[in-house]
Amino acid sequence: MRKLKITELNRISAEEFKAADKLPLVVVLDHVRSLYNVGSVFRSSDAFRVQAVYLCGITATPPQVEIHKTALGAEDSVDWKYFERTQDAVNELKSQGYSVQAVEQVEGSVMLQSFRPEEGKKYAIVLGNEVKGVQQEVVDLCDGCIEIPQFGTKHSLNVSVTAGILIWEMARKMKL
Repeated sequence: MRKLKITELNRISAEEFKAADKLPLVVVLDHVRSLYNVGSVFRSSDAFRVQAVYLCGITATPPQVEIHKTALGAEDSVDWKYFERTQDAVNELKSQGYSVQAVEQVEGSVMLQSFRPEEGKKYAIVLGNEVKGVQQEVVDLCDGCIEIPQFGTKHSLNVSVTAGILIWEMARKMKL
């Protein structure tokens, strides 16, 4: 096996990305503290052509050196919007016809492997703060909650890892 050169990967430009069809998915970050996590979410969102990233509360916005370090320019290709209150982002998405799903451990959550997005429907996933998770007030506004099953001694994953898993699984299930 020969490792491919960067010139052989046929990557699209940021301008081509902007014009390309997107996965009907918005990623909402609810008070995410780490700028490196924010950048990583942008990078995963770029990889799967996510519609947009909504940055809420204390979540930092580009341009920031720390975001760029992990996003590697994806903060320029992926559309983003800032909201002071995550509740306002959720309400806007719902008014635009999105089904909003918090990624959280709650009573009655749907395990990720069992979640079945409806064909033709738009989705948003809300990812929470590294310590406190998704705010209860935000969970209350969501249409449902998705949970990633875990089998070790820890009860959570890093928010950027969670984003990568969810974005990949949604892209796979939504047939990108």
